[in-house]
Amino acid sequence: MLEAVCFDLGDTVISEESVVHNELGQAITANLVEGALEVLATIRKAGYKTALIANGDSVGARNILKRCGLQGYFDAIVISEEAGIAKPDKRIFQIALKDLETKAENAVMVGNRIDADVRGAKGMRMKSVLFKWNDRYNETINNEEDSSDFVISSLSELLGILKSM
Repeated sequence: MLEAVCFDLGDTVISEESVVHNELGQAITANLVEGALEVLATIRKAGYKTALIANGDSVGARNILKRCGLQGYFDAIVISEEAGIAKPDKRIFQIALKDLETKAENAVMVGNRIDADVRGAKGMRMKSVLFKWNDRYNETINNEEDSSDFVISSLSELLGILKSM
């Protein structure tokens, strides 16, 4: 039974091309992907646990979460710089799942990268949703571990997938 939905940050919840940096090069804000807040709110209202599993620096990711009002939408936030490991390493997923008190088979990972999000989820035996709303990462599916369970081009499509699981 599906209990938890895990999200990547860049080009999944926020638009990478919209990230604004300060004079130190740290991300300070960004624009949300269309429908992100509505989808997160609906998922939480439906009773799913949620996690953010992001590769990146702590200060930038936390700045974006705060400025975009995203902190309250996640039960667990795992950022690679803080964890000392990055996706697709299964240990970063294990941290999030432990924080959520959820088994991998009861969770789904939503992200925009085959090499990090899909492979990482597959390595954990989680379901995976590839969110392809732009062509920033031109990745190809080369083998079974690169093949996501679902592909969406709009975040709102995720709601129907979750209902079907």
